[in-house]
Amino acid sequence: MNKFSFLLAALCVSLNAQENKAPESKSAEIKPATIAAPAAEAKPAAGAKADQKTYLVEVWSGKSINDCLQFQQNVRVLSQQVEELKRLQVFLENALTTPEREARGHDIAAKTAKLKGDNESMTKLYNGFSIERPYQFLPTKAIIATPISNEDFTKLSATKDFKQDTLISMGEKKFHIRNTIAGQVEVETFGQSLSRITEGKKQLQQLVDLQPKLTKDDEKKKVEKAIKEVQDELNRLLEEFKKAQGFDFTADALTLPSEGKLNVQITEDEKKAIEARNTPEKK
Repeated sequence: MNKFSFLLAALCVSLNAQENKAPESKSAEIKPATIAAPAAEAKPAAGAKADQKTYLVEVWSGKSINDCLQFQQNVRVLSQQVEELKRLQVFLENALTTPEREARGHDIAAKTAKLKGDNESMTKLYNGFSIERPYQFLPTKAIIATPISNEDFTKLSATKDFKQDTLISMGEKKFHIRNTIAGQVEVETFGQSLSRITEGKKQLQQLVDLQPKLTKDDEKKKVEKAIKEVQDELNRLLEEFKKAQGFDFTADALTLPSEGKLNVQITEDEKKAIEARNTPEKK
């Protein structure tokens, strides 16, 4: 639990304890927000033995922002197809008539074939990736870009040192690349820093929204104290961000992977088969 969540949790315990002592009190309750745990990227491959050792092997690497975003988009498409099939299966199980069951069955068969074909294409494109096989996509380099207005773009493009590749277009919006984070650990650390800042801003807003709902002086004082502590911690994080990146944090900034590596899980048997193929034959 980070410092922000700890402060809110402690405050909630205190306020709830007072509420239990005085049932007539109707002070509002706040629940500490938490950062959602990453969703599992894939289910274990079908047919894998539960007690068999598994290994992660690198099968592909993205060399540009477009490479990395395209892979992530392709995975999203496959994941959406998987979820759609699950939903259709529920409809099939709840079908009341034979014609409806047949129609649902045909629909599922067609979409299953489409998913199988798309997944096979992904396997070829990404050297063994499969939506049915556990995988990791690890960014090893990322860029930070901030929004830029048309006026600022005109000024920037007129400067002597302007480089076109420092701009990114996302729809009608333009973004100016402000910094590059290199290294897998560094990218992960930077992401954690952004999460702490975002969490701090969220927690601060929760406390500010709670203030008008309180009627007891002691509760108001506790919330005021919590607001100051959260604000102080947030200010520290924002100062660290500015010092490290050279510009102020903005929620509108983009953080995009510009390089990354794809690892897929293989079994002990698959590992042995790969090693056998790669072992030179004795003459």
